[in-house]
Amino acid sequence: MERLHKVSAGFVFAFLCLHFANHFVGLLGIDAHQQFIEAARLVYRHPVVEMAVLLAFFVQILTGIPLIIEIWTKKKDFIHQLQAASGLIMVVFLLGHVGWIAAARLIFNLDTNFILAAAGFSPPYTYAAYGFYGAGVFSLFVHMGCILYDIFKKTNKPIGWAFLIVTVGIGGYVTYLLLMMYSGHLYPVVIPEDYQHLRPL
Repeated sequence: MERLHKVSAGFVFAFLCLHFANHFVGLLGIDAHQQFIEAARLVYRHPVVEMAVLLAFFVQILTGIPLIIEIWTKKKDFIHQLQAASGLIMVVFLLGHVGWIAAARLIFNLDTNFILAAAGFSPPYTYAAYGFYGAGVFSLFVHMGCILYDIFKKTNKPIGWAFLIVTVGIGGYVTYLLLMMYSGHLYPVVIPEDYQHLRPL
């Protein structure tokens, strides 16, 4: 179970690198974000790649939940508990986020772009969006930090702690930047009327 979880994590990590690169390009503006996403879609919107990524996420969830239960049942150390908690938050976030993206794309026929993400921060759901997206993004970095700690703890525990602390710190800053960007605090964001009726998760 754990080995399968690690294998699927490789595919998920590759997609997330591309996905977060798209977010970071958005710091340069909405047009830059759109140009990048159109180029990136040539890769991840290919039917084979898209199915592989979705399958990898599905395997991550199916194998991750038993691992979370095992950690909590056996009452493992604090880092494992933190890893399990962040993993559970990611499961909840992924189910809501992927479901919302699918609904926007397949039911409402909307482009799943910068504006769709920003629409979630429109009143009256602004603070709920801060909590939901903030928890989803930050938990990913916490989870990665715990993994890095686990890798180095046997050979060099201080280095493991350093990786954990730095990764969590970076995660906090990245989370802050993305929340400020999509909520319109870095530059003005205008939500078109056809996006205003869709309240995302």
